[in-house]
Amino acid sequence: MPKKTVPERPPHAKPHRAGGGVKGGHAAAAMLPVALGLAMKLNGSPVTLPSAPTGLDVQTMTPAATIAADKAIPRIGLDAPASELDQNWEKPAPNQSSLPGCPWFGAEKSDKITNQRKNRTDLPSGYHAVEFSALTDLDWPHEATTRRDKWTSDQLAQIAPFEGEAITVTGFVVAFRPQGKSGESPNCGEKGEPNTDWHIALVGEFGDKEPEAMVVETTPRIKQHHPNWVPAALESLKGTEDSVRVSGYLLLDPVHKGHLGKYRRTLWEIHPIHRIEVFKKSELVWRDIDDQS
Repeated sequence: MPKKTVPERPPHAKPHRAGGGVKGGHAAAAMLPVALGLAMKLNGSPVTLPSAPTGLDVQTMTPAATIAADKAIPRIGLDAPASELDQNWEKPAPNQSSLPGCPWFGAEKSDKITNQRKNRTDLPSGYHAVEFSALTDLDWPHEATTRRDKWTSDQLAQIAPFEGEAITVTGFVVAFRPQGKSGESPNCGEKGEPNTDWHIALVGEFGDKEPEAMVVETTPRIKQHHPNWVPAALESLKGTEDSVRVSGYLLLDPVHKGHLGKYRRTLWEIHPIHRIEVFKKSELVWRDIDDQS
């Protein structure tokens, strides 16, 4: 299937829904910044992102340094997002982060494997831009339980080729739910805006309803390094034609199976988010939320 050329201005045509959102081919070539210590092949071979981590961990960085590092990370294929995911894209192992009083795995007796991925604070060396349907069409083991630590090896193997890839995707905010009043296990049951996630429901086409959404999430461990990430910044976008572009790690979140068909179409998420941009339709320009005053 030929890939659609996607202009910098977000398209409003219905996204492609066919296929399983899976590709075993080559990653797109793109120039990666020398500052991050990356390399690429220029002889026609595919670009291969390094398996070693970049060493960038927001826990050790100031907000200003975090934001600068986020902006320096390339988004591969941004002008022509991939219609399918490639299982050969880099999937760095998540680090073990901590908040005061809350370890990398969150609450005791929690699903520690999933929570480690939710709570990661390491930054990738590059993101791959994909079409919205590449994520909503991506399959997962529907019969699996809501706790990943009780999955079979076959069930884990089904998501392993893609989970942890660094992804950029564009959509429209159809629902925005800060979790300040809800204590979740990754955050050790803590409540309040500084200690909790945002649940952002994105749809691929303006006018689509929440059952067609993919949920993307900020986390307190990342959010604290972005002073302009305040609820009002996202709440104002709900239901508008100003599209949102997020970059972060792909995660399968099994705990929300009960939300399927009501609050989401898929259990795949971008979680955690590292960067949030808004396309201001009235100005025909992308603006980073970190730059808004």
